[in-house]
Amino acid sequence: MVRATLSALALVLLFGCSNTDKPSGSWELAVQGLYTGAISPDGQLAVVGSLNHGASMWRTSDKERLFNWSHSSGEFAELVAAGFSPDGSRAVTTDPRTLVLWDTGSGQALNYWTTPGAVMDVALFNDNRHVLLGLKDHSALLFDAASGAYESTLLHEGVVGAVDVTLRGDIALTGSDDYTAVLWTLNNGAARHTFKHDNPVRAVALSQQGSYSFTAAQGDLVAIWDNRSGALMHTLHNGINHGAVSARFSSDESLLAVGYANRRIILYNVADGRAIQTWDPGTRHAMRPTGASILEIAFGQNTSTLLALSGDGRLLQLRRS
Repeated sequence: MVRATLSALALVLLFGCSNTDKPSGSWELAVQGLYTGAISPDGQLAVVGSLNHGASMWRTSDKERLFNWSHSSGEFAELVAAGFSPDGSRAVTTDPRTLVLWDTGSGQALNYWTTPGAVMDVALFNDNRHVLLGLKDHSALLFDAASGAYESTLLHEGVVGAVDVTLRGDIALTGSDDYTAVLWTLNNGAARHTFKHDNPVRAVALSQQGSYSFTAAQGDLVAIWDNRSGALMHTLHNGINHGAVSARFSSDESLLAVGYANRRIILYNVADGRAIQTWDPGTRHAMRPTGASILEIAFGQNTSTLLALSGDGRLLQLRRS
């Protein structure tokens, strides 16, 4: 078993004295803030669900709004989750009871589906049509968004609020209010490992090749796990963790970026659990500070830059020092 480590910088973060960097760029995508958002794996596109203007898709290179999307004619979509296919050619958006599959090139809706339960999270993967839904009814549902077929159900004993799937679509990770995150083999629905926590698991992430899992429980363990053995590799936080709410591994599985409810983003080295760099984007309006969770993170074309969506409606560019 690999010895668990605790990042020194993470400890400093917990007790309030750390050196942080500012984003190299910040752009407003929504005036009143975001419900949710997603960034494509290559960092080229972003989907946001704004508080007052519904769903829209943006090109990150020039910050151009490409499409406005609605789940019902004449109404703004109140998104709870969104995701991109591995190649970025498809996107999926969900309100609590509706799922829509979109063509990101044309902006056209390919399929609309009513979900069997209230959706909490979503992942689109594999052949750009399979979706894993995290549901309020204590299950994660594997769904074919082209045919409408429900293929398998992964059961928990609490709300499934976080899901992720590998690039190949062979392994899934689910996080639940039952205090567990479970690693699944999707072709047979078998549980490979169960990662136990002392509080509800609110954020999960899988490395693209399936070597590592990230899990974050509310006010509890935030960790990296080895998927082959199921062993705890590194403890990033244990106890007060300022609400880790999003995470993304780099494509080569060497780095992990984690976004927190207190607006900070920390970049970790996966091999040793060391915190490499911390960013604090501050508030959008100095005289009217607001909370701003980091809802989504992605690496750019290479690992020298990252992109993040902030709950106060901003797209952030982060440059590694």
